[in-house]
Amino acid sequence: MPIERDVIRSRVSDIKASIQELYRLTSKRYNELSTDEKYSMRYNIIVLVEALVALCSHIAIEELDKIPRSYRESVRTVAEYLNIPCIDDLEALVGLRDLLIHRYQVILDEKVYSFIKENFKCLHKLVDEVMERYQ
Repeated sequence: MPIERDVIRSRVSDIKASIQELYRLTSKRYNELSTDEKYSMRYNIIVLVEALVALCSHIAIEELDKIPRSYRESVRTVAEYLNIPCIDDLEALVGLRDLLIHRYQVILDEKVYSFIKENFKCLHKLVDEVMERYQ
């Protein structure tokens, strides 16, 4: 089955919407955020990663004929295919989602806030490359 451009556009749209909301939230200083806004950051990270993994899984399965066994493998497979150099940053994003979902340890919202402020450059590279290639 070929790449479905509507799937690509939809997942990229979801990713961009989450990024935009996360940037809106982190435009405030951390100590100005309400509890609801902190939980909103968590939620938007989860939504973002789910859309990213759906995007990467679609590309891996349809373009590369590979079935990823995990979220990290899905993202890694596509990042390697697209020659994205900062794969560790993408895997860290997936790892953050895992922490938020599974609560492996206490979540420090200040670290989530810092992660958002510092670690989306690689995500932008991947999304831009996907859009250029599959638009």
